[in-house]
Amino acid sequence: MANKEIERKIAVIFATDVVGYSKSIEKNEDQTIKNFRACKKILEDLFSEHDGRIFNTAGDSVLAEFSSAVSAVICATEFQKLMKERNESETTELKMEFRVGINMGDVVVEGDNLYGDGINIAARLEALAQPNGVCLSRSVHEFINKKMDFLFNDLGEQTVKDNKFHAFDVVIDDSHKRIVKTKTKSKIPLVASIVGILILAVGGIAYYNLPIKYIDKNNGITVKTTSDRPAILVMPFANQSGKKENDYIGNGMTSHLITTLSQHEQLLVLGKSTGEYIQKNQVSDEDIVKTYGVKFVLGGGIQVSGNKTRINVELKDLAKNDIIWSDIYDFSEDDIFNIQDQVGSSVLSHLQIEITLGGVESTALKRLFTPEVYKNNLLGSTAFQLMTPEGHYRAEELWEINKKIEPDNFYLDVNRAWQLVQKTWLGISKKPQEDLKNAHRLALGVLEKDPDYVGAMSIAAMIEQTLGDFDAACGRIDKMRILSELVLDIAMVADTQRSCGDYDGSIKTYEKVHRIAPHYSAWVKTYYLFAIMMKTFDEKSANYEKAKKYALEHSNKDYVYAGTRETFHTVLAYIYYKEGNLKLAKDHFEKQKTMKNSITKWWIENFDFVNSRPKEFMNDYVKVLQSLGMPDQ
Repeated sequence: MANKEIERKIAVIFATDVVGYSKSIEKNEDQTIKNFRACKKILEDLFSEHDGRIFNTAGDSVLAEFSSAVSAVICATEFQKLMKERNESETTELKMEFRVGINMGDVVVEGDNLYGDGINIAARLEALAQPNGVCLSRSVHEFINKKMDFLFNDLGEQTVKDNKFHAFDVVIDDSHKRIVKTKTKSKIPLVASIVGILILAVGGIAYYNLPIKYIDKNNGITVKTTSDRPAILVMPFANQSGKKENDYIGNGMTSHLITTLSQHEQLLVLGKSTGEYIQKNQVSDEDIVKTYGVKFVLGGGIQVSGNKTRINVELKDLAKNDIIWSDIYDFSEDDIFNIQDQVGSSVLSHLQIEITLGGVESTALKRLFTPEVYKNNLLGSTAFQLMTPEGHYRAEELWEINKKIEPDNFYLDVNRAWQLVQKTWLGISKKPQEDLKNAHRLALGVLEKDPDYVGAMSIAAMIEQTLGDFDAACGRIDKMRILSELVLDIAMVADTQRSCGDYDGSIKTYEKVHRIAPHYSAWVKTYYLFAIMMKTFDEKSANYEKAKKYALEHSNKDYVYAGTRETFHTVLAYIYYKEGNLKLAKDHFEKQKTMKNSITKWWIENFDFVNSRPKEFMNDYVKVLQSLGMPDQ
């Protein structure tokens, strides 16, 4: 019955946003907003003229629906010409450029809004378009090619994020002819010994570092494009020794490889939690490719005998179902870091990534100097994430052991800072303010010794927000964003943005975390939802569709992170209350009351929003839920 209730149709989707909008805002916020409003008015007039309808907007982006592909392309090219004229005029103080993507495909209709792959591909085409340009899908190109007197650049098949599509540029003027500048071999060194493996790995044509030429047979124009970054999944290394105390070796290898591979822009490395989810749920290779767009899977197992350890590693091409590289490493516990670096180097080499490790310390070696400390750190991290008093005390115990082994290792102080903060979360701190200040002192001490350690910035910013020093916390965002590579650090950037009131930035960063690690800890999903709600409330909008759709999608799933399902239901209760549907509001509120961590006023004020500068949404959220019967504690 549910499928029959879904309304679908074929639509032409027009997606556009501003090039470099965030940088423009930083230079001159008022002028940028005025310019965008003026440009949007031009766009709206063109939509009216060509029978287009806006169905969604978010910040500087606009999504519109057309019934005619011809009308959509004419509208797009006219808009770009008008923007060029506007930018060339003497009265324009700040230039504003747009990209446009147009796709024709299947969409889901929900009220006045549209969802589905048809919209996703239009957005990917928009991202692929040149500034002041228009990029089309094959479906649109085939429909209009013989009906319109335009030239097109054939960009070939593109893979952007999880979507594959054939793309075409509309050549509005000569500036839209993308010309290839071929790099010489001297600038792009290749490892001769692995060329044969690489040809197998990438199908013989996709050189991840090199531009690829496509010739449009219709107009002979040579254009430039590059294959998108291949997605690689690092599966948890299986402990084949039969002894649970050896789990840390596999966990360490998995984490190290993810960190090493993530440092290279040519690869899209999925988060550790994704591999854990796939392993736990025995997801098939076919579904891994379909759901996550993964091309390569890296995995293996460990065996331990006495003080000797064996690790076997294999790299698999899912598209060809081939193992393209495998190896076995034997070592003693003292050599674990060297082996991790050797495996990382081998994987990168076999993926044709130029890498130089000579003289550069790995992340693990830089911050944890002995294998025992490394092992204790992994075990302590697992205990910490349980979010229970028992787990907290176990993490403290392991930290104390590590500090005795490496008393001069100041990076360990970041772990201690997190533990002190966790005490306040769990309600086991006897002096919460004192613990927070001590945690802050520890974080700042680490930053004095290593100013670029983003892990210390993250905990410092969170404590500063909690203590009310938002100027200090929010001032860290730009540097955190530049330096963040790990999923946790990127997620902390998103939450700092949310807490500081940058909802657009927070939403985009959280969505990046969703793409990299869709099964990451559920606190990301909770606070992403809050970011959407806070943005909606701040804009005094009554359109809760994005938040409602997300909350409904996730409200019936199981999560380890305390209060997640409960929060999805209380947010839905709030939304339905605001929409005047008191019955559904009460249904969702009552449902969360039956769960383990039903929401209270204390929880919202002292946990969910304790470090948020804007409190207006929180106050209204509490007020509505109290009217539905939410207790104080």
